[in-house]
Amino acid sequence: MKPKVLKKGDKVAIISPASPTTKEKVEKARLAVEKIGLTPIVYPSCLSNHGHLSGTDNIRAKDINDAFENKEISGIICLKGGYGTPRLLNLIDYEIIKKNPKYFIGYSDITGLHIALNKMCNLVTYHGPMAAAGWINHLDDYTLEYLEKSLYSKESLGIIENPEGEKIETLYSGTCEGEIVGGNLSLLVTTLGSPYEIDTKDKIIFIEEVTEHNYKIDRMLMSLDLAGKFSDCSGIILGTFSKCEPDTKADNFKDLDLMTVFNEIIGKYKKPTVYNFRAGHNYPQPTFPFGVKVKLNADDATIEFLEPSNI
Repeated sequence: MKPKVLKKGDKVAIISPASPTTKEKVEKARLAVEKIGLTPIVYPSCLSNHGHLSGTDNIRAKDINDAFENKEISGIICLKGGYGTPRLLNLIDYEIIKKNPKYFIGYSDITGLHIALNKMCNLVTYHGPMAAAGWINHLDDYTLEYLEKSLYSKESLGIIENPEGEKIETLYSGTCEGEIVGGNLSLLVTTLGSPYEIDTKDKIIFIEEVTEHNYKIDRMLMSLDLAGKFSDCSGIILGTFSKCEPDTKADNFKDLDLMTVFNEIIGKYKKPTVYNFRAGHNYPQPTFPFGVKVKLNADDATIEFLEPSNI
């Protein structure tokens, strides 16, 4: 299911499904959404907190269900990431969402919701900057261009170019086509063995991560490997692995570098694979949809979105 394209003035819900933030940042996020031409409606989770969570599970899940059910709301923008979305997956009313497909955007911990909405509702969702983690301070020309294309255009994104000075690189050559799925590595692993486990069969999987030592990246990629996610996918796009660095062990032994980890775990499958696609915990970053058909040409290191993401 594809959401309806947004237009200037549409009402959008700002929800906080993961970690909390300050009232000051919520207000700045509201103003940032207004500045881009939308009418923000701040939901209760944005102004709540429950320890490291932005409100209790019931408050945060209710905001998701209410925002999808409310006929006056045209889109849903996540406030920020952090942690908390896996706690909500059994509390979401997926039947409501199936009846009310809407624009939904976020990244990082929001991956938990992307996976569930993609799998349980077949809904196209968007990986991109969040209201208090991007829209406030990071709407550079590149980030804004891709955000507005995804918000307001019915055209397919076509080939996504990296920001100037950054190059998408080839890990293993070849070409493939398939639906793009994925997100943050930690969340992809968290849902393994659950009803929300990511389906990578004949699909192109996108993976990014932040502030994890290389051995932990290795461990999480191995979890996906053991679950068959690399053997049954069509291709792999590795995004940014921001601040992911080697750890020094006892006796001064050091982690493998990330390229060695990628080659040993992913490269062995000889699937078309690229790395340094500048999407993840970094700016500038593109906004792009999950759940649409993509052509990955690892020979030319290009990623082409073949169909519109909305109606």
